[in-house]
Amino acid sequence: MNEKIKEIEKIQVELILTINSTFDKIKKMIEESENNTGKYFRKEYTLKYPITYCAGFKGTKPVSVNIGNKEIIAPTWKKVIEEILKEVIKDKNMKQNIMNLRNIMYGRTRTRLSNSKDNMKSPIQIDKNLYIETHYDTSMLIKLLLDILDNIKYNYNEIEIIVKE
Repeated sequence: MNEKIKEIEKIQVELILTINSTFDKIKKMIEESENNTGKYFRKEYTLKYPITYCAGFKGTKPVSVNIGNKEIIAPTWKKVIEEILKEVIKDKNMKQNIMNLRNIMYGRTRTRLSNSKDNMKSPIQIDKNLYIETHYDTSMLIKLLLDILDNIKYNYNEIEIIVKE
C-alpha cells in the first residue's frame, strides 16, 4: 500500500478517537447536570458565597445552590430562588408559614408572594397556589428571598450559591 494512504489512515483513526473521546466527555457533562451531581461545574466554577452576599451577586451568573450537603443545579437567578423555596417548603411547618405570607408581601405596584399569578409580571410557581414575583434585578431577588426566609424564621446559614468565576 502507498505510504501516503497509510499516513492518511493513521490520521483518520486518530481523528475518530479524538472525536469519540470529546463526545464522551460532552455526554458525561450532560448526564451529570441532568442528575444534579454537577461534578463538571464544581471543577469549572469555584466561587461560593453565602446567600447573604446579595449585593455582591450583581453581575454574576449562578451555577448551582448548596443547601446543606445537597447541590442543585441553578443556572439563572430565578432558578436559584425557585430551587431554594422548593427545598424550604419540603418542611410542612415552613410551607405553612410561607403560605401564610401570600398576598401580604407587597412591592410598589404588585404582590411579591401570592396564591395566584395575576398581577405579577414574571411569576414563578413554587407550589400549588404559591407564586413569587421575579421581575427584579439580582440583588432585589435575593433580598426578597431573604425577607421571606426571615419572616418564616428559616435558618439559611447553610445556603451557599456557586457562581461563575
